[in-house]
Amino acid sequence: MKLRAITIAIGMPIILGCIYYGGWPFLLLVLVLALFSINEFYNLMMKKGFFPAYYVGNIITMFFIMFSYYSLKRSWEPAHSAILTIAAAIALVSGIFLKREKDTIVDVAVTLLGMIYIGWFFSYLIFIRSLTDHGGYLFFLVFTIWAMDIAAYLAGKAFGHTPLAPSISPKKTWEGAISGFIVCLLAAWIFSWTAQLDLWHALILGALIGITGQFSDLIESLIKRDAGVKDSSNVVPGHGGVLDRIDSFVLTAPLMYYYVVWVLLR
Repeated sequence: MKLRAITIAIGMPIILGCIYYGGWPFLLLVLVLALFSINEFYNLMMKKGFFPAYYVGNIITMFFIMFSYYSLKRSWEPAHSAILTIAAAIALVSGIFLKREKDTIVDVAVTLLGMIYIGWFFSYLIFIRSLTDHGGYLFFLVFTIWAMDIAAYLAGKAFGHTPLAPSISPKKTWEGAISGFIVCLLAAWIFSWTAQLDLWHALILGALIGITGQFSDLIESLIKRDAGVKDSSNVVPGHGGVLDRIDSFVLTAPLMYYYVVWVLLR
């Protein structure tokens, strides 16, 4: 717990500062998180006996995020879809160079999955940050997820007894999940001012994040369970890997973005 606290004390101001100031600092932050995460994902796949195209996955992941950053002031949506098509084609072509006599198509699929799971979904962090001058919507997302994750962890350790998904993550409990959901709602109410949300929309988003975030966490737990490891890596002292810390954002970032664009800013 002491090591966890030290890491949070060092990392939190950096993350919040990058979100607030945006621009190159935030772009660099997302790129670093994405590159660590996709390599952790590919390393997990290696433990399964797969051989993803690391270079292709890393380059396309960087391209997704860089493209998102530089296309914010343009009509990016059609082009963004085209980029995914190009990425899929490159992943397929990479199979020619993987030099495996069998299971090559699985390696290609794993390569493409990593690019989408990390690069494509992480690009939505860039889009959310762009919606306000100082990242108000992203602050709301970050604070609610942090509150949910901390509450679920502490409640699970303190009084969790009923397994939530024992075949996926034996230590996750219903008590922890419910506590995380409730705290997520409270955090949505408390931090609604960061995005100037009215109470109704804040609570709806809090509920959606509280459910989707925990599913997003379970997806990463499923990947680790399948690979037979506890953490995605040990690069973050006291916390495991980068992907372990930001897995809840994978599905909630697109959710947050489209709720804001389709409902709030309609």
